[in-house]
Amino acid sequence: MTSSRDTILRTGAALAVTALALTGCSAGQPGPAAATVPRTVPAGPAADPSAWTLPMEAYRPTAEQTRTLARAEQKLVDRCLKGFGIDWKPAPELPEIGPKNLLDWRYGIHDTAMSAKFGYQVDPAQQARYDQALREADARPRPSDDVELVLGGTDVPAEIREKASPEVRGGVYAGRRIPEGGCFGEARRTLGGSSQGVSPLVQRLTYDSYPASARDPRVREVFARWSACMKAEGYTYPAPMAANDDPRFRPRPGGPSRLEIDTALADLGCRATYRVAEVWHDAETRIQRAAITREASALAADRRALDTTLRTAAGVLARP
Repeated sequence: MTSSRDTILRTGAALAVTALALTGCSAGQPGPAAATVPRTVPAGPAADPSAWTLPMEAYRPTAEQTRTLARAEQKLVDRCLKGFGIDWKPAPELPEIGPKNLLDWRYGIHDTAMSAKFGYQVDPAQQARYDQALREADARPRPSDDVELVLGGTDVPAEIREKASPEVRGGVYAGRRIPEGGCFGEARRTLGGSSQGVSPLVQRLTYDSYPASARDPRVREVFARWSACMKAEGYTYPAPMAANDDPRFRPRPGGPSRLEIDTALADLGCRATYRVAEVWHDAETRIQRAAITREASALAADRRALDTTLRTAAGVLARP
C-alpha cells in the first residue's frame, strides 16, 4: 500500500500518464511467414503520436490545467494546516520522465534517434534526475503520525492511525476538529473533485479503449504484418508491445544491449512500413467516439463539473 507520506510528498508531481502501464504483451509464437505478407505500404519515418489527440481528451484537463489544480489543492492544504498551527511543505515537484503526454508512448516507441541510443529505455540522464529527486524526497524529515493524520484523515494507512495520539485518532488536533479526509479531503471537496480533475468514468473509458483497440480486427491484422516483418529481420514477437516488454530489455548499468537497440530499430522500421501506430490510433479513436455517444449525458455532466472545478481553482489561486 502506498503510504500517505508517499502521496503527500508527491502531490503535484509528474502527471500520471500511465499509458505504458496498460501494455502487458509478452513474446510468444511468431505471426504469419514473411513471404505470405506483402509489404503494401512503403517504409518511411515512424509517426509521432505525441502530436495526436484522442476524443476522450475533451473531458480531461490539459497538462497546464492539471498543474493549476495541483497548485490550488496545495494552497488549500497549506491554509488548512496553518489553521492547526502546522507549518509544512511537500517535496518539490518531481522532474519529468518518460512520455511527454498521454499519446507519446501509448502505441510504443517512435523516435529513431532515441531508440538508436537507448533502445526501449528512457534517457538515462532523465532517469538519473528523477531518481535523485526521489532520493531527496525520501531523505526529507517525515511528518509526525499526528500530522499525517491531519493531512490525510482516515485515508491514511491503518499503521499510521494506530501510532497517532488518542486525541488525533479521535479526530481532534490542537483542539480543532480534523476535517473528513484530513486537509487533503477538505481541499478536494472545495475544488469539487480529485486533484487530477479526471472523473472515474472518463478514467475508465480512457483506459478501457486501449486494450479494446488492440483487439480490433484491423489492428490485429497490422500486428500480424508487423510480426511477419520482424520475423524476416530475425525477431519473433506476436505484437509490437511484446518487443517493448521483452524482459531482456530492462535498465542496466552499462546501458541498453546491442540486441535491444537492434530490435528497437527493426521494430521502428516495421512499424513505419505498416503504419502500426496510425491504424491503432484510428481504432482507438473509433472506440472512444462510440463510448462518448453511449455515455453522452454522463460525460457532459463530467465536463461541466471539470469546468466548475477549474474556475474554483483559478479563484483559489487568485486570492491571497
